[in-house]
Amino acid sequence: MKDNIMLLTFALEPNPYAISIHDAEEVVPLPELTPLADAPPFISGIFNLRGKVVTALDLRRRLGLARRPWDTKTAVLITPFQEKLFGLIVDRALSLIEISRREMEPAPNFSSFLGSRHSQFLLGVAKSEGRLIPIVNPQRIFSVLEAYELGDWQTQNE
Repeated sequence: MKDNIMLLTFALEPNPYAISIHDAEEVVPLPELTPLADAPPFISGIFNLRGKVVTALDLRRRLGLARRPWDTKTAVLITPFQEKLFGLIVDRALSLIEISRREMEPAPNFSSFLGSRHSQFLLGVAKSEGRLIPIVNPQRIFSVLEAYELGDWQTQNE
C-alpha cells in the first residue's frame, strides 16, 4: 500500500486532472457564491459550508484555461490550506483512482520559461489506463505571489 497513491480525479473539459485525496476533504455541488470586491480574477467568491466560510477559486481561470459556463455538473473540491477552507471549482468530479508510484512521472519543468522563483501548478503526471492525468499542486494553486510580482492583479483591477 505504501507504494500506491490515491487520487481524486476531476475534469477541466476536455481533460482529466487529479489531486491527492490528502488534499481534498470532500466534493460538493456548486453553491450560490457571494462575490468579493478587490479579489484576484480567479476568486469566484465565498460560500457557507456548515458554518464555515469557504473561498471559491475557479480552477480553470487559475490555470489559465478558457472559461466555460458552470452547469449542474460543476463541482467544488473542498481543500484545507493554512487553517482555512478553499473550494476549487471544477467542471465535474470524476472518481478515485489508485496508482503506484511507478505510474507517476515528474511534472514538466517550465522554469526556463517562467523563472526559477515560480513553483509549478503541477506536482506530477499520473499514467492511468493509457491516459496522462496532471496532478495539481495545491500549495501553488493558493499562491498569488506571482500576480503581485508581475503587477497583473493590480492592472486588471484598475
